[in-house]
Amino acid sequence: MLKNKFYLGLLSVSLFFSCTNEQTEIASLKKQEKEKAHICTEMELPASKLKAASLTSKRWAPGTVIRVKFLNGTTFLQTKVIQFASQWLPYANVEFQFVASTANADIKINFDNSGSSWSYIGVDCQSIAQNAASMNYGWFTSSTSDVEFSRTVIHEFGHALSLIHEHQSPAANIPWNKTAVYAYYAGAPNYWNAATVDVNIFAKYSATQTNFTSFDAQSIMLYSISASLTTNGYSVGSNTTLSATDKSFITQIYPFGNLKRFYRYYIYNHHFYTSNFNELGYTGFESILGKIYNTQVSGTSPIYRYYNTKNGDRLSTLNYNELKGGGNGWSYEGVSGYAFASNVAGTIPVYRYYGSYGDHFYTTNYNELGGGRSGYTYEGVAFYILP
Repeated sequence: MLKNKFYLGLLSVSLFFSCTNEQTEIASLKKQEKEKAHICTEMELPASKLKAASLTSKRWAPGTVIRVKFLNGTTFLQTKVIQFASQWLPYANVEFQFVASTANADIKINFDNSGSSWSYIGVDCQSIAQNAASMNYGWFTSSTSDVEFSRTVIHEFGHALSLIHEHQSPAANIPWNKTAVYAYYAGAPNYWNAATVDVNIFAKYSATQTNFTSFDAQSIMLYSISASLTTNGYSVGSNTTLSATDKSFITQIYPFGNLKRFYRYYIYNHHFYTSNFNELGYTGFESILGKIYNTQVSGTSPIYRYYNTKNGDRLSTLNYNELKGGGNGWSYEGVSGYAFASNVAGTIPVYRYYGSYGDHFYTTNYNELGGGRSGYTYEGVAFYILP
């Protein structure tokens, strides 16, 4: 049986209420409140401060493989960053390739206890020296909650994908109580001076600098806003996940065009393959095999998808005659997308295996099972897809 290479899921945090652990509960709540109080800052290159640079010019080209490395940090912290940074990938046509600390990378990540988390915006990350940070996490520890990892990591990688703070969007119209805001951020744990508050809270980008949607109060790029910081009691809670607008907007600026991702899962003791991320989300997620076409282009054939109602097996094949409309326990589920039957320039092979207990397995990494092992028999190349 093949185990998940990487399972992306959120762990729930439980508080146990009793007379004997009341102090523990209070300490935990204080810790959560302290985590929520931490706010990130945007980092800009010196040249950016000298001119009204368009944020649209800081975007990566759609399809870019963005190389990322860690300058330090424990395996636990690095794994958490990888886990939550990947939340952007189903909706943005870019890839994050995590490389060794000695390799050249576009995004360079540092961990410290400075109490400050930040990221340079978009392609500005490439201008930072290889031994310096383009992204920093200043309050993560081995006891940081998944909710806090989610809130902070997704936000910082949003900056790295060229997104600005939502409250600085041209569409934002927050009735700030400036005196209260200056006083609030001057205190722990941020200790911001007035200039830092101006840059990260009050300054707005113009409509000519960035594409934008209507203001999104659920955006991961929005700070939490206490009613005490506004003149009319307006408030926003702490957003910890991508909003529907975050997802749709990032797809607009990093479009897939006629391509879509082909996902691999392991669930209920069988592997599962789909081009629709929302079918399973992160439940049992293993990897992205690559990209397939949404509509048929020259040289491609349909990927027919079947489900075995007897044993839970899944089959993806270009050969309709292999199972046709189904039968003998197989149910035809339609076309996942389109791929090549032969090796075309720029494509990679998808190797097909069959497990003795009834499990079709597909991988783009031949070394994962080689000529067959762990009860799997190699059946050849199923089709060719884009990386």
